[in-house]
Amino acid sequence: MGVESKTLFKVDVDRCIRCGRCVNVCSGMVLERGRDQTPHMLPFERFGWKGCWRCEHCLAVCPVGAISIFGKDPSDSLSPAPPEAADHLERLLANRRTCRRYLDKDVDPTIVDSILDAMQNVPAGGNAQNTEYTVIDSKERMDRIRESAYAAMEQAAAEGRYTSSFDAFYYRKMKQSEATVRKGDLLFCGAPHLFVAHAKATGRWADDYAINCNLATAYFELLANAHGLGTAIMSYPSDVLNELAPEARAMLGIPADHYTKLVVGFGYPEIPYARGVQKNRRKVHRRSKSAESNT
Repeated sequence: MGVESKTLFKVDVDRCIRCGRCVNVCSGMVLERGRDQTPHMLPFERFGWKGCWRCEHCLAVCPVGAISIFGKDPSDSLSPAPPEAADHLERLLANRRTCRRYLDKDVDPTIVDSILDAMQNVPAGGNAQNTEYTVIDSKERMDRIRESAYAAMEQAAAEGRYTSSFDAFYYRKMKQSEATVRKGDLLFCGAPHLFVAHAKATGRWADDYAINCNLATAYFELLANAHGLGTAIMSYPSDVLNELAPEARAMLGIPADHYTKLVVGFGYPEIPYARGVQKNRRKVHRRSKSAESNT
Protein backbone atom coordinates (compact mmCIF):
# COMPACT_ATOMS: atom_id res chain seq x y z
CA MET A 1 0.00 0.00 0.00
CA GLY A 2 1.44 3.40 -1.01
CA VAL A 3 1.94 6.14 1.52
CA GLU A 4 -0.69 8.27 -0.22
CA SER A 5 -3.37 5.67 0.38
CA LYS A 6 -2.11 5.10 3.94
CA THR A 7 -2.13 8.73 5.02
CA LEU A 8 -3.92 10.68 2.26
CA PHE A 9 -1.05 13.17 2.57
CA LYS A 10 -1.56 16.06 0.15
CA VAL A 11 0.16 19.39 -0.47
CA ASP A 12 -1.39 22.36 -2.25
CA VAL A 13 1.72 23.28 -4.26
CA ASP A 14 0.22 26.62 -5.30
CA ARG A 15 -0.29 27.62 -1.66
CA CYS A 16 2.87 26.07 -0.16
CA ILE A 17 5.56 28.66 0.67
CA ARG A 18 8.39 26.08 0.93
CA CYS A 19 9.21 27.03 4.54
CA GLY A 20 10.13 23.46 5.58
CA ARG A 21 8.37 23.63 8.94
CA CYS A 22 6.45 20.42 8.26
CA VAL A 23 9.69 18.54 7.60
CA ASN A 24 11.30 19.88 10.77
CA VAL A 25 8.41 18.86 13.05
CA CYS A 26 7.78 15.41 11.57
CA SER A 27 8.30 12.99 14.48
CA GLY A 28 8.46 9.99 12.15
CA MET A 29 10.94 11.75 9.86
CA VAL A 30 8.98 10.58 6.82
CA LEU A 31 8.70 14.00 5.18
CA GLU A 32 11.35 15.53 2.97
CA ARG A 33 11.57 18.32 0.45
CA GLY A 34 11.52 17.54 -3.24
CA ARG A 35 13.43 19.31 -5.99
CA ASP A 36 10.90 22.13 -5.96
CA GLN A 37 11.24 22.34 -2.13
CA THR A 38 7.65 21.20 -1.55
CA PRO A 39 7.30 18.36 0.98
CA HIS A 40 6.45 14.81 0.08
CA MET A 41 6.14 11.65 2.18
CA LEU A 42 8.68 8.87 2.05
CA PRO A 43 7.62 5.21 1.97
CA PHE A 44 7.34 3.61 5.39
CA GLU A 45 6.68 0.15 6.80
CA ARG A 46 3.94 0.88 9.32
CA PHE A 47 2.57 3.59 11.59
CA GLY A 48 4.56 4.34 14.73
CA TRP A 49 8.28 3.85 15.19
CA LYS A 50 8.68 2.60 11.63
CA GLY A 51 6.78 5.38 9.93
CA CYS A 52 4.21 8.14 10.35
CA TRP A 53 3.17 8.79 13.96
CA ARG A 54 -0.31 10.03 12.94
CA CYS A 55 0.37 13.17 14.99
CA GLU A 56 -0.85 15.58 12.28
CA HIS A 57 1.91 18.06 13.20
CA CYS A 58 2.44 18.72 9.50
CA LEU A 59 -1.15 19.88 9.12
CA ALA A 60 -1.04 21.95 12.30
CA VAL A 61 2.28 23.73 11.68
CA CYS A 62 1.72 24.89 8.10
CA PRO A 63 1.25 28.68 8.25
CA VAL A 64 -0.79 28.82 5.05
CA GLY A 65 -2.87 25.65 5.43
CA ALA A 66 -1.33 23.93 2.43
CA ILE A 67 -1.14 20.45 3.95
CA SER A 68 -3.87 17.88 4.41
CA ILE A 69 -3.47 14.42 5.91
CA PHE A 70 -5.93 11.61 6.69
CA GLY A 71 -8.54 13.53 4.71
CA LYS A 72 -8.53 16.41 7.20
CA ASP A 73 -9.09 19.94 5.89
CA PRO A 74 -6.79 22.40 7.76
CA SER A 75 -9.57 25.01 7.67
CA ASP A 76 -11.58 22.78 10.02
CA SER A 77 -8.91 22.89 12.75
CA LEU A 78 -9.37 25.02 15.85
CA SER A 79 -7.19 28.12 16.06
CA PRO A 80 -4.59 28.45 18.86
CA ALA A 81 -5.89 29.38 22.31
CA PRO A 82 -5.91 33.12 23.09
CA PRO A 83 -3.49 34.53 25.71
CA GLU A 84 -6.27 34.82 28.29
CA ALA A 85 -6.69 31.02 28.19
CA ALA A 86 -3.85 30.73 30.70
CA ASP A 87 -5.83 32.75 33.25
CA HIS A 88 -8.94 30.65 32.64
CA LEU A 89 -6.98 27.42 33.09
CA GLU A 90 -5.43 28.70 36.31
CA ARG A 91 -8.90 29.54 37.63
CA LEU A 92 -10.17 26.12 36.58
CA LEU A 93 -7.37 24.35 38.45
CA ALA A 94 -7.92 26.44 41.59
CA ASN A 95 -11.69 25.92 41.58
CA ARG A 96 -12.04 22.26 40.62
CA ARG A 97 -13.04 20.19 43.63
CA THR A 98 -13.76 16.56 44.33
CA CYS A 99 -17.53 16.36 44.31
CA ARG A 100 -19.12 13.75 46.59
CA ARG A 101 -22.76 14.86 46.42
CA TYR A 102 -24.68 15.06 43.15
CA LEU A 103 -28.11 15.99 41.89
CA ASP A 104 -30.20 12.93 41.05
CA LYS A 105 -30.48 13.64 37.31
CA ASP A 106 -28.79 12.86 34.03
CA VAL A 107 -26.30 15.29 32.52
CA ASP A 108 -27.38 16.91 29.26
CA PRO A 109 -26.15 14.51 26.51
CA THR A 110 -24.82 17.41 24.43
CA ILE A 111 -22.39 18.25 27.26
CA VAL A 112 -21.15 14.66 27.41
CA ASP A 113 -20.75 14.58 23.62
CA SER A 114 -18.80 17.85 23.68
CA ILE A 115 -16.40 16.50 26.30
CA LEU A 116 -15.86 13.25 24.41
CA ASP A 117 -15.22 15.15 21.17
CA ALA A 118 -12.52 17.17 22.95
CA MET A 119 -11.05 13.95 24.38
CA GLN A 120 -9.87 13.02 20.88
CA ASN A 121 -7.00 15.46 21.47
CA VAL A 122 -5.75 13.95 24.73
CA PRO A 123 -1.98 13.28 24.56
CA ALA A 124 -0.49 9.82 24.90
CA GLY A 125 3.04 8.48 25.06
CA GLY A 126 4.25 7.57 21.59
CA ASN A 127 0.94 8.93 20.28
CA ALA A 128 -0.52 5.51 21.07
CA GLN A 129 -4.17 5.46 20.09
CA ASN A 130 -5.26 2.35 21.93
CA THR A 131 -6.91 3.93 25.00
CA GLU A 132 -10.64 3.28 25.06
CA TYR A 133 -13.31 5.20 26.93
CA THR A 134 -16.38 3.72 28.57
CA VAL A 135 -19.00 6.23 29.69
CA ILE A 136 -22.08 5.35 31.72
CA ASP A 137 -24.24 8.37 30.89
CA SER A 138 -27.55 6.90 32.04
CA LYS A 139 -28.45 7.29 35.71
CA GLU A 140 -30.61 4.16 35.60
CA ARG A 141 -27.79 2.04 34.21
CA MET A 142 -25.37 3.51 36.73
CA ASP A 143 -27.76 2.61 39.54
CA ARG A 144 -27.81 -1.03 38.41
CA ILE A 145 -24.00 -1.17 38.36
CA ARG A 146 -23.86 0.55 41.75
CA GLU A 147 -26.35 -1.88 43.33
CA SER A 148 -24.47 -4.93 42.04
CA ALA A 149 -21.02 -3.67 43.09
CA TYR A 150 -22.25 -2.38 46.45
CA ALA A 151 -23.91 -5.68 47.34
CA ALA A 152 -20.74 -7.62 46.49
CA MET A 153 -18.61 -5.18 48.52
CA GLU A 154 -20.88 -5.43 51.57
CA GLN A 155 -20.99 -9.22 51.39
CA ALA A 156 -17.20 -9.35 51.24
CA ALA A 157 -16.87 -6.98 54.20
CA ALA A 158 -19.27 -9.12 56.23
CA GLU A 159 -16.89 -12.02 55.59
CA GLY A 160 -13.86 -9.94 56.54
CA ARG A 161 -12.64 -9.53 52.95
CA TYR A 162 -11.58 -6.17 51.52
CA THR A 163 -9.78 -4.87 48.48
CA SER A 164 -5.99 -4.87 48.39
CA SER A 165 -6.09 -1.11 49.01
CA PHE A 166 -8.37 -1.25 52.08
CA ASP A 167 -8.77 -2.98 55.42
CA ALA A 168 -11.43 -2.97 58.14
CA PHE A 169 -10.36 0.42 59.51
CA TYR A 170 -10.59 2.27 56.19
CA TYR A 171 -13.83 0.52 55.32
CA ARG A 172 -15.40 1.68 58.60
CA LYS A 173 -14.24 5.25 57.95
CA MET A 174 -15.82 5.17 54.51
CA LYS A 175 -19.04 3.79 55.97
CA GLN A 176 -19.04 6.64 58.46
CA SER A 177 -18.84 9.16 55.62
CA GLU A 178 -22.12 7.92 54.15
CA ALA A 179 -24.02 9.89 56.81
CA THR A 180 -22.78 13.23 55.45
CA VAL A 181 -20.30 13.75 52.66
CA ARG A 182 -20.98 10.65 50.56
CA LYS A 183 -24.77 10.76 50.68
CA GLY A 184 -25.36 7.09 51.42
CA ASP A 185 -22.91 5.73 48.89
CA LEU A 186 -19.31 5.16 50.00
CA LEU A 187 -18.51 3.42 46.72
CA PHE A 188 -19.36 5.91 43.95
CA CYS A 189 -20.39 8.92 46.06
CA GLY A 190 -23.84 8.78 44.46
CA ALA A 191 -22.46 9.91 41.09
CA PRO A 192 -25.10 9.47 38.37
CA HIS A 193 -22.47 8.83 35.69
CA LEU A 194 -19.09 7.15 35.30
CA PHE A 195 -16.08 7.56 33.00
CA VAL A 196 -13.45 4.81 32.66
CA ALA A 197 -10.33 5.00 30.49
CA HIS A 198 -8.96 1.52 29.78
CA ALA A 199 -6.55 -0.29 27.50
CA LYS A 200 -4.96 -3.66 26.91
CA ALA A 201 -1.78 -2.91 28.83
CA THR A 202 0.50 -5.81 27.92
CA GLY A 203 3.90 -6.25 26.35
CA ARG A 204 6.85 -3.89 26.21
CA TRP A 205 4.78 -0.73 26.54
CA ALA A 206 2.35 -1.97 29.19
CA ASP A 207 3.33 0.67 31.77
CA ASP A 208 3.00 3.44 29.17
CA TYR A 209 -0.48 2.27 28.18
CA ALA A 210 -1.56 2.34 31.83
CA ILE A 211 -0.18 5.87 32.21
CA ASN A 212 -2.04 6.92 29.07
CA CYS A 213 -5.28 5.79 30.73
CA ASN A 214 -4.50 7.93 33.76
CA LEU A 215 -3.68 10.91 31.54
CA ALA A 216 -7.03 10.56 29.82
CA THR A 217 -8.73 10.39 33.22
CA ALA A 218 -7.14 13.69 34.29
CA TYR A 219 -8.11 15.42 31.05
CA PHE A 220 -11.69 14.18 31.26
CA GLU A 221 -11.96 15.45 34.82
CA LEU A 222 -10.75 18.93 33.84
CA LEU A 223 -13.02 19.11 30.80
CA ALA A 224 -16.01 18.06 32.89
CA ASN A 225 -15.24 20.79 35.43
CA ALA A 226 -14.89 23.31 32.61
CA HIS A 227 -18.48 22.46 31.66
CA GLY A 228 -19.66 23.10 35.22
CA LEU A 229 -19.96 19.45 36.24
CA GLY A 230 -18.91 17.93 39.54
CA THR A 231 -16.33 15.15 39.43
CA ALA A 232 -14.55 12.67 41.65
CA ILE A 233 -11.45 10.77 40.54
CA MET A 234 -11.61 7.47 42.40
CA SER A 235 -9.53 4.30 42.64
CA TYR A 236 -11.42 2.35 45.32
CA PRO A 237 -14.46 1.64 43.08
CA SER A 238 -12.11 0.23 40.46
CA ASP A 239 -10.52 -2.05 43.07
CA VAL A 240 -13.97 -3.25 44.14
CA LEU A 241 -14.98 -3.96 40.55
CA ASN A 242 -11.73 -5.76 39.76
CA GLU A 243 -11.36 -7.74 42.99
CA LEU A 244 -14.77 -8.21 44.59
CA ALA A 245 -17.52 -7.60 42.04
CA PRO A 246 -16.80 -9.29 38.69
CA GLU A 247 -20.48 -9.28 37.72
CA ALA A 248 -20.67 -5.51 38.16
CA ARG A 249 -17.47 -5.06 36.18
CA ALA A 250 -18.92 -7.15 33.38
CA MET A 251 -21.88 -4.77 33.26
CA LEU A 252 -19.46 -2.04 32.15
CA GLY A 253 -18.62 -4.03 29.03
CA ILE A 254 -14.88 -3.52 29.52
CA PRO A 255 -12.74 -6.44 28.24
CA ALA A 256 -11.43 -8.59 31.08
CA ASP A 257 -7.80 -8.13 29.99
CA HIS A 258 -7.95 -4.32 29.99
CA TYR A 259 -6.19 -2.20 32.58
CA THR A 260 -8.50 -0.13 34.79
CA LYS A 261 -7.57 1.86 37.85
CA LEU A 262 -8.74 5.46 38.10
CA VAL A 263 -12.38 6.18 37.29
CA VAL A 264 -14.32 9.44 37.30
CA GLY A 265 -17.76 9.80 38.81
CA PHE A 266 -19.49 12.86 37.40
CA GLY A 267 -22.77 14.75 37.33
CA TYR A 268 -24.37 18.03 38.31
CA PRO A 269 -23.03 19.06 41.74
CA GLU A 270 -25.51 19.37 44.59
CA ILE A 271 -23.38 21.86 46.55
CA PRO A 272 -21.77 24.81 44.70
CA TYR A 273 -18.48 26.31 45.84
CA ALA A 274 -18.02 30.06 46.20
CA ARG A 275 -14.28 30.31 45.52
CA GLY A 276 -11.08 28.42 44.88
CA VAL A 277 -8.76 27.16 47.61
CA GLN A 278 -5.30 28.57 48.39
CA LYS A 279 -2.93 25.64 48.52
CA ASN A 280 0.70 26.24 49.35
CA ARG A 281 2.92 23.71 47.69
CA ARG A 282 5.79 25.93 46.59
CA LYS A 283 8.07 24.18 49.04
CA VAL A 284 8.13 21.13 46.78
CA HIS A 285 9.17 23.11 43.70
CA ARG A 286 12.72 22.62 42.45
CA ARG A 287 14.45 25.03 40.10
CA SER A 288 18.03 24.61 39.02
CA LYS A 289 20.26 27.58 39.81
CA SER A 290 22.29 29.18 37.06
CA ALA A 291 26.06 28.85 37.17
CA GLU A 292 26.30 32.64 37.55
CA SER A 293 24.20 32.64 40.74
CA ASN A 294 26.56 30.11 42.30
CA THR A 295 29.66 32.23 41.81
